[in-house]
Amino acid sequence: MYPPQPPQGPVPGGHDPYNQGQYGYPGVPQAPDKMPGTAITVRVLMFIGGVFGLLMGGLVLLIGLAAGGDGEFAQGFTEGMQGSGVHVDPAEVVVVMAIIGGVMLVYGIVSTALASFMGRRSGGILWSIVVFQSLAALLLVVNLFTGAIGAIIPLLFAVGMIVLMVVPATRAYYTPASAGPRAGY
Repeated sequence: MYPPQPPQGPVPGGHDPYNQGQYGYPGVPQAPDKMPGTAITVRVLMFIGGVFGLLMGGLVLLIGLAAGGDGEFAQGFTEGMQGSGVHVDPAEVVVVMAIIGGVMLVYGIVSTALASFMGRRSGGILWSIVVFQSLAALLLVVNLFTGAIGAIIPLLFAVGMIVLMVVPATRAYYTPASAGPRAGY
C-alpha cells in the first residue's frame, strides 16, 4: 500500500536521488568531481606555452649576452648587422634582446607555475589564469600594432584560454564548496 521508496544513498552511476544540486539547493549546478575538459585543455596549452617561453626566452637571453660580449660571435653579429644595412649600436641590440628574452622567460615561469596549480580547486587559481592570459593578450595586441603580425597566433590561443576558463563548466569546477549558492547560477 505504500508507494515505492527510492534507494538510499547513491545509486550506480553516482546519482543521488536526494541531491538537488550543489549545496542541496535546487537549480544550483553541482561542482564536478574531476577537472573538466575545458580546464584540462587550458592546462596543457599553458604547460606547452610555458615550456616554449622558458626555452625561447633563455635562448634569446643567451644570444643577447653573446652578441654584447667581446668574442668572435659578437664581432660576427656586429658585422652581420652592418652588412644588412642596420646601423644600430650592438649595446642597444643587447638591451632589446634582454627585454624580449626576459618577458618570454617570465611568461614561461608564470605559465608553468599556474598550470601546475590548476589541480587545486580555488577561485583564486581560476581568476589568476584569466588575469594572466588577459595581460598576455594585451601585450600581444600591442605587438600587433607595432607590426609583429606573428603575434596573431599566440593572441588567438590566449583569448581561447580566457574563454575556456570562464565557461560555466570550468567555473563550477573552481567554485569552492564552502561558498554556498551564488546569484547568477
